[in-house]
Amino acid sequence: QYIMLAVVTIVMASCTSEIEETTATTGKSNVQLVVGDFPAFGDSQTRAIGTPDEGKTSWAEGDELLLEMTSKTLGTKYAAFTYNGSSWELASGELSYKEDEVPTFPHVYYAPNYKWEAGKLVLKEGKVAGTDEYIEGKANITPNGQAITVEFSKATRNYSRLRIATMPNKPITVTIDRYTPAGSSDMKWDQKYALTSDEKGNAYLYGTFGKSAEVTVKYGRAPLATHKFSQATVNAKSYVLDATVISANSAEEIKSAIEQEIANSKYDKNVILTLPSNASSSLFEAINTAIKNSGVEDGTVNLTLMGVMTIPENAFNSLSGDAPGLLSVYLPDVTIIKSQAFEGNKLREIDAPNVEEIEFKAFHKCTQLEDVSMRKASKIGLLAFSECRLLRSVWFGALSSVMSYSDDGLGGIFDKVNTTNIQLTLSTRQAKLGLVPTYEAKYEWYPTGQSYWDSEDYSKNKILGYTFRRIIRADD
Repeated sequence: QYIMLAVVTIVMASCTSEIEETTATTGKSNVQLVVGDFPAFGDSQTRAIGTPDEGKTSWAEGDELLLEMTSKTLGTKYAAFTYNGSSWELASGELSYKEDEVPTFPHVYYAPNYKWEAGKLVLKEGKVAGTDEYIEGKANITPNGQAITVEFSKATRNYSRLRIATMPNKPITVTIDRYTPAGSSDMKWDQKYALTSDEKGNAYLYGTFGKSAEVTVKYGRAPLATHKFSQATVNAKSYVLDATVISANSAEEIKSAIEQEIANSKYDKNVILTLPSNASSSLFEAINTAIKNSGVEDGTVNLTLMGVMTIPENAFNSLSGDAPGLLSVYLPDVTIIKSQAFEGNKLREIDAPNVEEIEFKAFHKCTQLEDVSMRKASKIGLLAFSECRLLRSVWFGALSSVMSYSDDGLGGIFDKVNTTNIQLTLSTRQAKLGLVPTYEAKYEWYPTGQSYWDSEDYSKNKILGYTFRRIIRADD
């Protein structure tokens, strides 16, 4: 006779290790698979950020165990079991052995990124090593052959965990060198991960960080944290990296935050703030005042503002003239830049990947501005970049409404700018633009329906009445 474990009820062990036994009849035998508690990580106290967070502490619906069983008669079998919230179910494979023998279980894993394939653990499609656990437990069959017990109380973790404490539910990019992901034996010298934090603001990596391993965390292009390990991490220990961002809802909070950020920056001054989505003009004035009073040198502040959706009129006018100008501005969530928002500012670079509309004179007389990246911008107001004489690179989306004072480029968005010095990037969806008169003796460039990339203007690097050094296309 053979016992085929095709349908198995798996019972959780309680915190006191008392097992509430339930059985399910499986043909010729009543069999249990009994699984002990999930082995939770605990945060290292050396780098704890705020309240320690153990992360996963118990089995959850959808969790999977991978078992390997060896029978002297039938050889080695592989199976996967999935937890449905109250019990575990056989998801794939089979476990079988001769009734009068005692099978062994060489391996049992909790490794969410992996699956059995031809007797080996391989990464599931779309999964990346190091982004989840790779724990090996122990499994044994009871003397009466009625149950297989799986326990993780002495689980093998030959790796550590890095908890990245950041903003809730946000995509971040993590770059690491000297890193061996959990489940791998190969050290990676330049590994990049795209992670999304959970509702508590945590993102996790699992692996061994070698001596001098450097971890850099970014949100978009904004640097949130960098840390270099002075020693290799210890197996089965958890470390925490602070990649949180200061939220500012009042002028006093802004002042304090900017002072702290500038004090923490060694070279270029990186100021990263989270503002309300509808941040008022008074909050921007507080930013201007705090930067002016910080004593920074001209053109050394890299400003990142997250959360805010609209840059109001005249938002950064106070950082013009003799005031310290910004080096760069990164606005990952902004969709509209209002009239004269940056007029006269000495910033050199702006990146606003979600901006769709730029209003009248938004960057007028930004005489140091060189690089503009607004790859969704489609509506641009009069004189938006007039007198920005150092412009070298501009990236817009598919232009749909661009205002001008005339039909020959004069009074357009690049008025008094030598556009033959500019490389212009536009969406692959860009249509050829036609010009029509509008109210108050103004003109508007609008899509005609024909693709711009098939037009004669494209072959001549012309659009909006201007000639550019080069015009290239990019996917949205």
